[in-house]
Amino acid sequence: MVRSNHPSDRIVAEVAWLYYIKGLNQADIAKHLALSRPTVVAYLRLAKERQIVGVKIQGTHFRVNALADGLRERFGLDSVFVVPEEDSRAETAQQVCEAAAQFLPDFVRPGDTLGVSWGQTVSFVSERVPWWPVDGLVVRQLIGSLANPLLPTCESCTTEIARRLSAQCINLNAPAVCTGAGLAERLRAEPIIAEQLDRLRDCNKAIYSLSPCTLDTHVVQFNLATEQDVSDYVAKGAVGIIAGRFIDRDGTPVPGELDRRMIGAELDTLRGMEGLVVVTGLEKRDATRAALRGGYVSHLVLDTALAEALLGDGDQVGEQTPALPDRSDATL
Repeated sequence: MVRSNHPSDRIVAEVAWLYYIKGLNQADIAKHLALSRPTVVAYLRLAKERQIVGVKIQGTHFRVNALADGLRERFGLDSVFVVPEEDSRAETAQQVCEAAAQFLPDFVRPGDTLGVSWGQTVSFVSERVPWWPVDGLVVRQLIGSLANPLLPTCESCTTEIARRLSAQCINLNAPAVCTGAGLAERLRAEPIIAEQLDRLRDCNKAIYSLSPCTLDTHVVQFNLATEQDVSDYVAKGAVGIIAGRFIDRDGTPVPGELDRRMIGAELDTLRGMEGLVVVTGLEKRDATRAALRGGYVSHLVLDTALAEALLGDGDQVGEQTPALPDRSDATL
């Protein structure tokens, strides 16, 4: 039987149904549909490319048990996924993002509202999320927009995650940072923006990464802050950055001039969410430890070197640390 070089979705979906749902092997499908076995293999590949089939790997397969269990127990986390080191930092970061992307459809539930931050790590995650519809899911942008559309902005990350999970996408129609505090205050008072900011409290879950308070941090690279801004926050005790906001070693917010010019979720709002934090690299140890102490993390995806460093610190929730927020009565 001669088959077109451009098979219809109907025949591709039928092959996928017989293989993934009915459990037939490739030889049986070929016989049943009068196809060659190579054609069946090609159609199964097309089923993924055309998004007829969404393949999702269970997050537990990324777990390195000893480190993951140690971090989960020490810091009172719901789950931890530790990803083995690869040959290079870039490859390790890619695998951490892949693990987080595969876990994300399990992290959210039907009817959830997911807040999405920004940055290279969250962008890498968004590009790897499986095509996996979640009924009634709403995805909200946590921080305002940046000018350059080529950057891994909050709106691009939010849009891509919503697209892959077939969720409603709600962007925050405001700049991430204004030139002056007065302008930011006036914009926050605008009814449309004020309502969008208020509705961020609807988010019961969030995904974000962390940054160290160094002069080469991505908030400086992408012009969210200047080197002087970062230096000023460090002088006040800041060690990490979450969604553009600065925290000290205990996870306490460190206020500053940049906060007055920013439009986005406040740290107190983030603490009320169930947070999925994706982080890699030893340079982020202090920021990660601070976020753990501050109660911003419920689920953690990281590399083995960072996991070992955090466990070697001898730190745990409860040692000069604010209690984790009670999410049992969180508004959904």
